[in-house]
Amino acid sequence: MRRLDASRLTPRRVAFGFGLVAGLVILWNTVTYPSGAGYDAASHQQYADFVANHLRLPRESDTAEYYSPPLYYGIAGGLTRLGRGLGLGEPAKLAQLWNVPMAVGTVALVIALARLLAPRRPWLAAAAAGYVALSPVFTRSFSMFNPEPTDLFVSALCLYLAARILVARRFGAGAAVALGAALGAGELVRQFALWTLAVVALAFVAALAWRPADRRPLLRSALVALAACVVVAGPWYGYRTVNYPNAIFDRPTVDKPLWERRPVRFYVDPGLPDLFSRPYRPHMANLAIPETYTDMWGDWYGAFAWRRSEVTPSPATRSWLVAQNAIGLVPSFLAVVGWLVLLVRSLRRREPPWLLVSLLPLAGIAGYLYFTVSYPVPDGDVLKPTYMLSTLGAWALCFGWAADRAASRVPRLVAFGLGALALLDLPFTIYRGSVGLF
Repeated sequence: MRRLDASRLTPRRVAFGFGLVAGLVILWNTVTYPSGAGYDAASHQQYADFVANHLRLPRESDTAEYYSPPLYYGIAGGLTRLGRGLGLGEPAKLAQLWNVPMAVGTVALVIALARLLAPRRPWLAAAAAGYVALSPVFTRSFSMFNPEPTDLFVSALCLYLAARILVARRFGAGAAVALGAALGAGELVRQFALWTLAVVALAFVAALAWRPADRRPLLRSALVALAACVVVAGPWYGYRTVNYPNAIFDRPTVDKPLWERRPVRFYVDPGLPDLFSRPYRPHMANLAIPETYTDMWGDWYGAFAWRRSEVTPSPATRSWLVAQNAIGLVPSFLAVVGWLVLLVRSLRRREPPWLLVSLLPLAGIAGYLYFTVSYPVPDGDVLKPTYMLSTLGAWALCFGWAADRAASRVPRLVAFGLGALALLDLPFTIYRGSVGLF
């Protein structure tokens, strides 16, 4: 037998290998995961069916998701209707399969963005691709009938198109229109794309301040992109502004000032020891940090690794959930360290392209807190990390940057450690309910 030639494991092959893994895992998950089992699946399907059947926007009385932008639902509704026409027993399955190209495309865009920002650090792209492909929150949400996967893909596309203008100085009208159209499409997929729009705008403002020689073409590109974004997304937000008091989200559920809607414990309680002993609902409910972390790396809601109807997962599943939370500590630590360093570094060195990466996690956290504080519910149901899924590509690049820097000091240790983590994490990304392994 031929020995494995380590020299053949080039960064490019590893990176695109992770893209292949992501595609295969999501294909399996979307085929086997029930279309009605995902987060708020009934409401999402109701919206999609309404758009497909009535060819108009739903009102508040038509669906609980009436306030959400319509682009994803138009696509999903059309695919579901096609599935019915083909006589599929589960016609919404076609809408789930839409997530397969979204997954592969997201990994490919993360790779392209990493190579654009750090062309001399090829392993950064490989590490970032692995972070995306093996994130349980990625593989779980991409299994579902849900708009967040499309939102992540469009967000990654926006970051890449903006970085291409800022790095390669592609100031032509075509590049600006493409960026503006992508930003507008994001606003039509999910409200949380606002974080991406804000970060791209801030990166261009920083470039205008820090690059006086490029100020005129930069300003022209920014204005063209903004105009294209308004053309694409403006009608939706105009409709919302005219017909509803809140143009972005649902009606407020609590009539209190924002700072009084959550206790201090919501922000600071780490949820110990439940975080590593009982990482599932109802434990840690309405604790922002542990509940969000647990549903990023484990399955707090009981939507993927165990059934919420069981009330309490089996002892074997509990052990799996604890292991998932433990494994997530290392990549989370590297991602946070990479983010903080990149944020300071991009500001100190005045690097607008890297601001796209370093500002998006900050904007995502701020937006997530605003949303979860604005709509408090007693069971903690609003604390879903999928609401920050559009920031995953930026977090992956932060992780890749930290891992690449660590590898420059102790390459074998980091390579072995990350390889071991990848192998340990892979089983947690695959939907096992279809083969009775809950």
